[in-house]
Amino acid sequence: MYTTKFGDFNSLKGNIIMDEETTLKVLLSNEFDQNVPKEFQNITPDKWARYAFENNKEYIVTYYKAGNPYVTVSNTMVSIRFSYYEYRDRVLKEYMHIWFKKGYIDKTLKNAPFLPFNDGKIFLGQIKNKSLSSTLIFYPQKKENNVFLEEFIEEDGKTQFIEQYGTADLSKNWFDAPKHYLDYEYLLDYQKLFEYRPKDLKT
Repeated sequence: MYTTKFGDFNSLKGNIIMDEETTLKVLLSNEFDQNVPKEFQNITPDKWARYAFENNKEYIVTYYKAGNPYVTVSNTMVSIRFSYYEYRDRVLKEYMHIWFKKGYIDKTLKNAPFLPFNDGKIFLGQIKNKSLSSTLIFYPQKKENNVFLEEFIEEDGKTQFIEQYGTADLSKNWFDAPKHYLDYEYLLDYQKLFEYRPKDLKT
């Protein structure tokens, strides 16, 4: 159903998915600055993705559906971001971002280390719908006011910016972490994920 390439979206170059080699150069530059170790200077995009997954480094893979870019997955040390696309007037546009948290920063400990979640889990932490100008954020460490919504709405011909905290059961925001570097297909169908979105915010 899906095909994959290790290319990233670039709005500065005309809203395109960059080729794999260019994307890899950007990733290696971000990781090593100008001092890319010899063992990575001729690494392939596929091998970098395998290495990055196993060593908690950033890599990027774009999934194609019916030959068109469907979603780009960016796996970093702290999160996994899904960026969804659609064509508008023949131009490729990002219309939604979904973030899964891989852990949290424990500010009670010295140097505030990043700690992975237990039991190989990731947490659905944020949904940003660019088309609707809304962002929904979930907080796994909080029981009260654990959901935050911000959005622009039109009312009486005027646009208003709304911010709202609420409390919801977030037990269904937990998912199994990917088992290998291309193990994302079970998370790609965002409409299924939205079944787990809190239906009623208690404010």
